[in-house]
Amino acid sequence: MALLGIPRALLGEHGWAARYFGDARVWCAAVFLSCLVASRAVVRRRPGGSAHIRSHVPDGDGRFAAVTAVLIASPVVALPLCVSGVDLPLAGLCVLAIAFAVRGRPVAAGLVLAAACSLKWTAWPAIPVVVALLGCAWGARHGLRCAGTAAAGTALLILPSALLSPGPMAEQVLAFPTGQGELATPATSPLPGRLLAEQGATGWVVAVTLLLCGASAVGLSLVLRPPRDAVGAADRLAVGLSIAFLLAPAGRFGYLALPVLLVVWARSVGAGSVGARWSGTGSADARSSGTRSVGAPSSGTEPAPQDRDADAQLATAGAGRRS
Repeated sequence: MALLGIPRALLGEHGWAARYFGDARVWCAAVFLSCLVASRAVVRRRPGGSAHIRSHVPDGDGRFAAVTAVLIASPVVALPLCVSGVDLPLAGLCVLAIAFAVRGRPVAAGLVLAAACSLKWTAWPAIPVVVALLGCAWGARHGLRCAGTAAAGTALLILPSALLSPGPMAEQVLAFPTGQGELATPATSPLPGRLLAEQGATGWVVAVTLLLCGASAVGLSLVLRPPRDAVGAADRLAVGLSIAFLLAPAGRFGYLALPVLLVVWARSVGAGSVGARWSGTGSADARSSGTRSVGAPSSGTEPAPQDRDADAQLATAGAGRRS
């Protein structure tokens, strides 16, 4: 988070350069938009025929650009852009991590998650969601690599501050968001968790208990029915974050911009489900689902009707482009 304030520290507070390039809102917006564009580029890059992609929406830059423009102009994004804050860069990093996971790139996804988790604690729920997506679509080894990279990167970025100033670290990360810090949090929207916390110690315990129950339910769903594509992962993360923001003792409506961004991004970027190779790489779920790579040998097994239809559509589209 401090990196976004370095331009102001270097440029000072006076002059046109400080006015335009020292404003942290400019860099928050730049990180957010860069992550959105990068996520689209990652999703569009096909992994050399190693996976069969089923897109949920038509593939097109025009659709993505139009949805992104409308989203930026909406109050959900426009207000945070004006008043600054790290929620938008955090959202951008989360969608970029999901995009890398969809393409089976666990190290890249882990590094992006590490950056997001070091930025703000609200990104931590993204780690199990992305790991579950990688484990389901590409195999347990990919999920473990992502988890290890994310944990090591987050520790590398957070531990220096935690060791040098453990008290302020606990105050900012644990006490302040839960409404137990020395300074009162400005997050005072009338959400269920906030209303319960206002009833005293018992209400605060009830709010935290409900929050933990909601987190456990989402975690259990990742084990029993892990997400298989970008839409499923974004929706699952959006549900988890919505529960956290609604039941947190200190919450505000502005936090809900992150779940909205996740849901809209997943449906606009054109990221489909990724099935592992029929030859055996990837998860057992992916191998048993009948999903195979386009043009891969069938090994004597007749492809499912839906696979034949998908291959026929891809072949027709390719012939149309060549003509």
